[in-house]
Formats: sequence, structure tokens, C-alpha cells
Amino acid sequence: MHLIVNPAAAGGRLGRAWPRLHEQLRQLGFDPPLSFTKAPGHATDLAADAVAKGAEVVVVAGGDGTICEAVQGLHDAGRGVLAILPLGTGNDAARTLRVPLTLEAAVKTIQAGARRRVDLMKVGDRVVLNAVGIGLLGYINIKATSMKVVRGITAYLVAALGSLTAYRGPRVTLRGDDAAYEGSMLILAVHNGPTTGGGFRLTPDAVPDDRQLDACLVEDIGILGRLPRLAAAMRGTLGEWPGSHNMRFTRLELLTDERLPAHRDGNAYYVDPPGTTFEALPAALEVITPKL
Repeated sequence: MHLIVNPAAAGGRLGRAWPRLHEQLRQLGFDPPLSFTKAPGHATDLAADAVAKGAEVVVVAGGDGTICEAVQGLHDAGRGVLAILPLGTGNDAARTLRVPLTLEAAVKTIQAGARRRVDLMKVGDRVVLNAVGIGLLGYINIKATSMKVVRGITAYLVAALGSLTAYRGPRVTLRGDDAAYEGSMLILAVHNGPTTGGGFRLTPDAVPDDRQLDACLVEDIGILGRLPRLAAAMRGTLGEWPGSHNMRFTRLELLTDERLPAHRDGNAYYVDPPGTTFEALPAALEVITPKL
């Protein structure tokens, strides 16, 4: 077993709290060898290296972005089991896998060692565990991750409120399985699990082991229509509103003439023209979760 710690998680709070948390882990009988990430993307290398050196289980202490990076490392290595200490901002990957959000309960889950196989999402040449957000979601993510005072769903809510008037939705084309769309796009959420942004339920019916991906596309709408849809996203009813399109597929192609802000489990990036593809990778990752 090897532990990867991201001291920059939760706006740097994890690094500041780590001496206290490390002592708490020791008192719980949990003290595996560990490495600290030093830059974005470093968790990918650390996870692959840990597996290459014989670690079967890679534990990630951090948030969704760090988990996503480590999953990429395990995928590149072709083996390894993921475990999570949810100490980030949103912790949506932990929610998807039903990992407890308290440190003691998460440690007990790892120590119990129950395993489950879940799907991954291939996005271009990368893999993602939980969620990809494109358009306004990517724009909000950039704003939320820069916040230092608030965290979790509060940070995303504050960022969302501040972004509602600033973002203009481009025209896109979607093709895949039985899903097809051409028109404006304010939001495209492609998920392996139900939530993003610390609890926004954009695809409430998504489960991580059904061999499919879920998506919700929202057409571009005026400013007055955006605020009630934000509330609907928190309640899990966004897909029921006019101008929303729910999709379930194994492969989807997104075509665009514009560069689109996006995130992969909270890690900011951009979708460049001509676009990208999303593909379900069934049972591609083994994780430690509570017994079902």
C-alpha cells in the first residue's frame, strides 16, 4: 500500500493540516509509506511508480482532481487498486463510490478492504473517474478552484452565481449511440456518477458500474433562466427543464468550432476544435469501497 498526499488540496488547507491529520491516521493504525505531490499532474507519476515498485493499493488523500490524476497513473500501469481519503473541496468521487466523508470512517473502509470494479470514462486520450463538465461548468470550475475562503458546494455555488451573466454558450454537435444534438450549449455534463461541484446533481441516475455514461446538455438561455436552473441542478431536477437533454451512451462525439472551458474531475482544461470523444470503459478500475 502507498499513500499519495496532495498538500495543495482544499485550497492548501490539507497541507497546513497534514501534521495533525497524519498523527490522527497513526492513532487509527493507518501509516503506510507516503509521497507528496509537488505540481499538477504529479499524482499520475506517483501512482504509476508506486505500482511499479510493488504497491497493490494506492490511497489518495486529496480531492477529486488528485484522485483523477492517480487513476490515470493506475490506468497507464495496467493494474493497482484505488482507495480514497476524501480531503478535497468537492469530494464527488467519494460520493460516487459511497466512501464516507469523515476521516475515521474512510480509514475503516480502507482497512476493511472490500473491493468493487467500476467503469472509467475515456475523454480523448485521458481517463476520468467521475465527471467532465464543459462550457459554463468549466468556466465555474476555474472560478471555484481559485477561492481560498470557502470550499465544497459553497465555493461552486458562489462561483456559479458570479458566472451566470458572463458566459455565452457556443453551438455544438453531439453524435453517439442513440444520442444526437445540434444547437447551442450552455452546459454539457458527462458523468460516471451523479454529482459534481460538491453535490450538484446534474445526472442523478448515473451509477459507476452500469457500463454506460450519463450526460445532461442544457441549451444556451437568457440570464433570467439560468438562476432557476442552478437551483434545479442542486435538487437533481435540471434534466426536467425545457431546453435540457438527458443522454445515456457508451460513446459520444462532441464537435465544436470554438475552444471550450472544461474540467476533468475538477482539473481545468480546454476542449479545442474540432472537439473530443467520450467513451465508457467497463469495469476498468478496482476500488476499495464500503461493502454493498
